[in-house]
Amino acid sequence: MNKREKQKEETVADILRVAKELFHEQGYEKTTIHNIAERCGLSKGALYHHFKSKEEVLERICYRHYVYLKEIFLPIINDTEPSMLEKLRQIMTIARNSQMNTASASFSKGKSQKSSGIENAALGKLLDSYSEKVYIDIFAPLLDEGREKAECTFPGSAEVMAVFIHHLDTGMSEQLNRILSDEDRTSSEERIRDVIEGFTFALAQLLNIDKYTIADITLADKMLEEYLKILKK
Repeated sequence: MNKREKQKEETVADILRVAKELFHEQGYEKTTIHNIAERCGLSKGALYHHFKSKEEVLERICYRHYVYLKEIFLPIINDTEPSMLEKLRQIMTIARNSQMNTASASFSKGKSQKSSGIENAALGKLLDSYSEKVYIDIFAPLLDEGREKAECTFPGSAEVMAVFIHHLDTGMSEQLNRILSDEDRTSSEERIRDVIEGFTFALAQLLNIDKYTIADITLADKMLEEYLKILKK
């Protein structure tokens, strides 16, 4: 890579970093190309040299995150030693730690993901589409392996089951964040327990695996403990 190519790569990385910060701070819809260029110390023309639109910037951010997650999870999937359940536990440990850290950081700033603009229509839809791709690419082969080894059973294709799990997991996360952002705390602890237990039961039913095994694999107890800590902040 020559000096010009390296400089271009660094500029693109800086644009994406700044755009991601702004999308999270003020929402995708309210962020303009001018805002991004100004914080980067670039003219709008210079920014347009690298990206044709704000939509293209968003697409690149989501794609990079998708690639990043695959790079983390694929070595776990390709490891021939652990069982499907152990691989699932490793993946869930990484995913849950990220999820709980994000929830804690958002709540400590006094705003849920929704109010911070992360879940506005355009950004939320694109993030969800790439999230679904991760589930299909990572969970589908894992589920196929588990079914072949009789570690789980389910009808239909592994790809469809991976999509079901994606929606189930996303729904749980949205419900938990909604509870954290609710000003009425009367039954928040009970609601958090219900959401996590409901997710555990549903996933156990989908894969025909004992719910206690599923609770262990998905770190249900740790999730409950951490979300209750966040609730009390």
